[in-house]
Amino acid sequence: MEQVSSTGKPVQITVTDGYDLKGFKGDTPVTFVRAEFNQVVLGDSAKITVSPEGTAKYNFTSSFEFNPEGGITLDDLAHKPVFLTVTEVLPKEKKQRDEKTSILGQAVVDLLPLLEGESSFETVVPLHPVPGSPLEPLRSGVKQCSLEVKVFVSEPLLTPAQISGGSLLKVTLEAAYSVPESFIPIGPLQNYMVGLQVPSVGEKDYPILFKNGTLNGNHAEAKACYERTISFVVDAAEMHFIFLRLGHIYLEEKEYEKAKKTYLQACKRSPSCLTWLGLGIACYRLEELTEAEDALSEANALNNYNAEVWAYLALVCLKAGRQLEAEQAYKYTMKLKLKDEALLAEIHMVQETVGFGNPSF
Repeated sequence: MEQVSSTGKPVQITVTDGYDLKGFKGDTPVTFVRAEFNQVVLGDSAKITVSPEGTAKYNFTSSFEFNPEGGITLDDLAHKPVFLTVTEVLPKEKKQRDEKTSILGQAVVDLLPLLEGESSFETVVPLHPVPGSPLEPLRSGVKQCSLEVKVFVSEPLLTPAQISGGSLLKVTLEAAYSVPESFIPIGPLQNYMVGLQVPSVGEKDYPILFKNGTLNGNHAEAKACYERTISFVVDAAEMHFIFLRLGHIYLEEKEYEKAKKTYLQACKRSPSCLTWLGLGIACYRLEELTEAEDALSEANALNNYNAEVWAYLALVCLKAGRQLEAEQAYKYTMKLKLKDEALLAEIHMVQETVGFGNPSF
């Protein structure tokens, strides 16, 4: 195969617009986009206010250098996508010094067209909401929030001779048949990933990940798929969401030690309000109240608008016998309109048991 030029070539990624966006605090949130590639942050956009129609004009460009002899190579472009994370900047409260943010969702841009002779292409990619996000999940009949993206290089990365003389394996997953019962679409939709280990001639095997699939269910089959994915994917940026899903399954199945371990890994790799919340829940269920409070406090520091965080803080304070703090946490739980009725019933039961925690007593 003809040798690829060793000269570095900038690859530009421009996010022009966001569509059908909404935030935790109203329909005109202040947001920004972060671009990442190869586990490196390429940059953050300016903070843009979303219009009442849900549109944001980002016009944000970031770039990295393609250089086959060092740095970003053809292999990187073939199996590593660009990650675009949309984050809301939360309104400051009185006496609040540090700015607080909350992740709304993440989009993925596939760079394979650059290996097929294209020097530029445009695409509209779906923005997948993180758990608890106000963004609409992908489902039939509902407008999907999305980002409009342009990718550009000054000249094609490969010549026609290189393309015709090379080998590029493309695998498309179009449908799944005889799926487990856990995949039957009942209840809230979830984004799933399918992992496939592909042997290669070189020293390293690369996994292929089929993203954007929407499946449902939290039973043994889904759990086994996540566990297998984690077992062979190393240091992948998208693993943050896999850890969140797997941790949630462990919590639902009351495997609290496994949930604690999973969320702890996520907190170490890419901490967020949701990773700390998951760790806090697991520790609370294990009756490790000090560790639970530490984790929930970290979650609250990252997003103090999460009603579930306040709910578990209320439970911790109730169990610890701290009446004033329990009542304060409960007030915020109700103010933020906790949607989990079972969790709210649990709080009321503990309040009745200890004899305090509800100001209406």
